[in-house]
Formats: sequence, structure tokens, C-alpha cells
Amino acid sequence: MNQFQFKSYNKGNSWLGVIIIIAIIFFIFFIIQNLYKLFAVLAPVFLILTAILDYRVIAKFGIVIYELLRYRTVLGILAVIFSIIGLPFVSAAMFFNAFMNFKTKRKNKKKYIDYEDVSGNDDILILNDKDKIKIDDFEDHFD
Repeated sequence: MNQFQFKSYNKGNSWLGVIIIIAIIFFIFFIIQNLYKLFAVLAPVFLILTAILDYRVIAKFGIVIYELLRYRTVLGILAVIFSIIGLPFVSAAMFFNAFMNFKTKRKNKKKYIDYEDVSGNDDILILNDKDKIKIDDFEDHFD
């Protein structure tokens, strides 16, 4: 008969893992907190640049918030609250969206395709009577 032996683990190592996880969580919180402070200072600049690059991004965001308030009121209220609290991140996201729209439009303007002008070509296909298919003979072509 086979016997399985389970190794016992050292409880000191598990506390070390918990301490490392807590340290990583605090480190991530510290990074997000400093990004929030930096984006809070830059939020007005982001909004102004967004309006300059593509004002429709701000309008679309307003329309989305309005539609949420109109059709899903609770979700709309939560969206407004989170938009106010997260204004630095929302303004940075809108700036990024406007910047990418601007770069895409600019890239598409410079791109040209090869084409052939066919407006002066007056070649008309003239069919002879023998090339024309009569409706009565249509079934004969499948034999």
C-alpha cells in the first residue's frame, strides 16, 4: 500500500508572503496617489488641449453622461460622482483620445493611393448579335 506524506510548511514563511503582498499594495497605492496629484495639476491643461485638438471628445463624454442620467439614473449618478472624483484621470483619458484622433486624421491626410484616370477612356464594349443570349436559349447553356 502506498503511503503519502505531506510536508508541513513553516509558518514563518507564510507571514513573509503576507508582508510582501501588503508592501506591494502600499507601493502601488503610493504610485497611484502621486499620479493623481500630478494629473490634478495638469487636468486644466489636458482639458484645454483636448478642446483644441478635438472638441468632439468632450462633447461625446457629455452626451454619454447625459444618456446615462436619462436612461439609467443610478448608473448616471455614479458616473458623475466618479467623474468628479477621478477628474484628473478622466481629463488625461480624454486628452489621450483627442490626441490619437488628431494623429489618425493627420496620418490619413498624408496618405495617397494610386489610381488611374478612366474618365477620358471612351472604349465601349459592342456586342454582336451572336454574343447576345436570348432568354429562350438560357437553359441550353447548362447542358
